[in-house]
Amino acid sequence: MNDTVKQLDAQLNALKKGLFLMSPRDRVRALSAHETDDLIHDLQDTADQALKTLEGFKD
Repeated sequence: MNDTVKQLDAQLNALKKGLFLMSPRDRVRALSAHETDDLIHDLQDTADQALKTLEGFKD
């Protein structure tokens, strides 16, 4: 696997994990409002990075 594919794989897995933590499947404990805000910002940043990674495939 080349570096770009590895990077995209890691970014998508980070998104998947973050969404899992906010889902009903992982309700061991509720996230605080602060934790939820931080997680949403992290997921938004990761999504932006993944989209930039995909731009490399379009060139």
